[in-house]
Amino acid sequence: MGFYNANTPEQKRVKKLTGDINISDLFKNECKTRGIAIYNAYNIQKRLLHEVEQEQLHGVKEVDDRLMELLDERGKNKVTHRYVDFISNEDSASKGIIPQKTNEQNPLPPNQIRIPPRARDGKQFLNDDELPEIEMLKKIMLQNKKIINQNKIILEQLRKLGEKDD
Repeated sequence: MGFYNANTPEQKRVKKLTGDINISDLFKNECKTRGIAIYNAYNIQKRLLHEVEQEQLHGVKEVDDRLMELLDERGKNKVTHRYVDFISNEDSASKGIIPQKTNEQNPLPPNQIRIPPRARDGKQFLNDDELPEIEMLKKIMLQNKKIINQNKIILEQLRKLGEKDD
């Protein structure tokens, strides 16, 4: 089941180029080669997001051009390439539309389906039939201890109620 993303293509492009909350490694490296300090990289990212939110930039092309302007403006070293050409335009151009349903019965072949483990460490739990006798006895003992503790709490509650009635 899909969901709709409220981000505009321009916002997606800014996040693709500069990173989300943390600055992406590609953008950090680009800023290093241009001699831009890391705080200025964050400032560039904020500036772009602000201009997109204020609807000053329309379209992915304008976002790319504005980023290159900001990089050239703040950069101390000259660079021969365009940073935005390294990052694909396809991922940030989608508008959060749910893809069309395929006509195939099973789109994934069986060898690509991955079943996640039941616990963080990937430990698989045995059924009651598969447990050895010792493990089964330990399980029964633990259940009995829990029942006994619950009964003790109930008896204490009843005693307290009985004392209040006197």
